[in-house]
Amino acid sequence: MARPMARLVALAFAAGLLWLPPVQAAPQATEPPAGYASAMRWYEEQARAGNAKAQFLLGLSHEQGLRGAEPDATEAARWYRKAAEQGLPEAQAKLALALQFGRGIPVDVAEARRWYGKAAEQGLAEAQYNLAYLLESGLGGPRDTSRSIYWYEKAAEGGVSRALTALGSLYTRGEGGKQNLREAYKWLTLAAESGQPGAADLLRRLAAEMSEDERQEAESDARRWLAAQGR
Repeated sequence: MARPMARLVALAFAAGLLWLPPVQAAPQATEPPAGYASAMRWYEEQARAGNAKAQFLLGLSHEQGLRGAEPDATEAARWYRKAAEQGLPEAQAKLALALQFGRGIPVDVAEARRWYGKAAEQGLAEAQYNLAYLLESGLGGPRDTSRSIYWYEKAAEGGVSRALTALGSLYTRGEGGKQNLREAYKWLTLAAESGQPGAADLLRRLAAEMSEDERQEAESDARRWLAAQGR
């Protein structure tokens, strides 16, 4: 298992936080001091001074128990909210997850949907997928199949392979009058090629309902989609 400092550095790298910009006009360090305890104090100072990325990283450290103590979901949610309110999409998505599943704060799926929406609008693919799921399921608000498809497609473009299977299933079922076997076959082809569990079986069952020409057209659609994504 990675040591706490190594895990903190990995989190900082993922958050783009290895070098934080100053949050005040006064001169201050541009990177954390050596040593886990000193680094954590530095991040806390930055977070309390209002640096959204530091707030997000501090939330991660609480969530994963990187502070020499047990994980603290309540503190994690508190810091995620501070960063989310400043517009950081990663924090908005984390706050939405906490609200959806009651991690450190009471469950509020409608509020989770709102925060997923904010992160999704900023292009965060995982938030786009989660928002699409809530819209498809009618959780936290009315069902909206059209908007669900829109956000699943955005998530797929962002590299979330689960969205490919979701799109294939939606078009196969034809919910909301949107059944389209060619589109379903296209998305399930892409899902199967990306190794999504169950996609190959769904694709085989769907193939039995389509002609050879229809399948070839759908496969061409899949290749064009990949080309448009530069893949």
